Amino acid sequence: MDKSKIEHRNCILLEYFNGRDWDRNNEYALKRQLVLSSHQLLPNYPYVIEDEWEVEAGRTDKGRGDLVFTDGIGCFGVVEVKWIDLEGEGRTGSTKRTSNRKKRRAVEEQAITYANLYAELAIRAQNTVKRVEAFIFTNEYAQPYLLQTKSF
Repeated sequence: MDKSKIEHRNCILLEYFNGRDWDRNNEYALKRQLVLSSHQLLPNYPYVIEDEWEVEAGRTDKGRGDLVFTDGIGCFGVVEVKWIDLEGEGRTGSTKRTSNRKKRRAVEEQAITYANLYAELAIRAQNTVKRVEAFIFTNEYAQPYLLQTKSF
C-alpha cells in the first residue's frame, strides 16, 4: 500500500471515528478513544488503516480484526479491543476474576492470531512488511499492551 493510500484511509477513518460519538457501547467507546488518541497511545504507528477487517476476505464467520495501524513504511500494529466488566454486578469476586481472566486470555490469543494472519495477507498483497506487532487494548490498561513482535 503506497503512502498516499495510507494517508487517505487514515483521514477517512479518523473522520468516521471523530464524527461517530453517539454510540454508547463501552467497547466501541474504547476503540474510538484509541483511534482518536493514537498519536499518544501508539506513537510509532501514526496511521490507522483498518477497522473491522475480515481476517479471511468474504468470510466474516472466520472473524473480524478490530484495528490496524501502520508507520507507513512496513511496520504494522494489529490491535484487538475488548471491554472487560470490572464491576461485575451480582457476581462474586472469584467468579468475576475467572470470567475476566478468560476474556483477557481469549482476546490475547485473538490478537496474536490476527496479527499473524494480517502479516500473511500483507505479504500476499505484496506490501512491504518489516514488522507486525500484536496489541490488546482494554479498559484495564491506560494504553495498548504489546503481546508479540514478529519481524520479517
